[in-house]
Amino acid sequence: TSYAGAVIAQTSGEYLIFTYADAVRQADYISVLFYNGTEAAGEVRQIDGVNGMAVLAVKAASMDSETRSEVKVLNLGNSYSVRIGDMVLGVGAPSGMVHSLTYGIVSYVARDVQVPDGITRVLYTDIRSNSGAGTFLVNTAGEIVGWTTAQYGTEDGGGLTAAVSISDYKTVLEKMTNNSPAPYFGIRGQEISEAMGETGIPRGVYVTEALAGSPAYDAGIQNGDIIVLFGEKEILTFKELQTQIETCQCGTAVAVKGMRRGREGYTELEYKVDIRAR
Repeated sequence: TSYAGAVIAQTSGEYLIFTYADAVRQADYISVLFYNGTEAAGEVRQIDGVNGMAVLAVKAASMDSETRSEVKVLNLGNSYSVRIGDMVLGVGAPSGMVHSLTYGIVSYVARDVQVPDGITRVLYTDIRSNSGAGTFLVNTAGEIVGWTTAQYGTEDGGGLTAAVSISDYKTVLEKMTNNSPAPYFGIRGQEISEAMGETGIPRGVYVTEALAGSPAYDAGIQNGDIIVLFGEKEILTFKELQTQIETCQCGTAVAVKGMRRGREGYTELEYKVDIRAR
């Protein structure tokens, strides 16, 4: 099975390729085929199974000098600046075949979409895309601003393709390219606003879902809990929680304080969460 990938970093000895987790999960051997037909062995650097992302490494020594001179790194753009009406290219495998291309416009931007351990924007475009084979959204400056996914597709199709906003995953991709696993806490949630706090609800992040089998779930965190302290950091916004999670080291334990509603109001609870890789 063939999948598309994008070169997102280069060192003196290797090229790092961003692709879909399905492209490498349980693969016995990975072959990377460049645009000019050059083929090289790929090595898995890291896999983020929760977000469906993977980073591969290809040794520069396994490529001829002509290919090395022509391979260009696609920079990660600022997807927060993407607006409705912006033109984007769909590169990778929008037709279902690798090395294909299409173009279209951004039709809608969904904000504050809950994802595991964060919130993100989802970009909807009118391009036709085969998300399973891998398609990356590129702006007119030649920067990646997202990658397509079937996870946030519209209910009736609507002729739109959903793409995850790249800016919310730059920290994760940086860890993966440096061969560090992405830390996993394992909740979906929303923050308690100041106005909501004035009604007596504790300020923090409200857990809409403790994902089954996740470190948070295994530690006893439940749907409806409000996270108010992560390590030594007071949590008021989801961005603060997301930042704290991203700075964790896999294999370490973090103390988390939460508030749980009962018959007589909110009770303070403490958890010890063992952070592991996604």
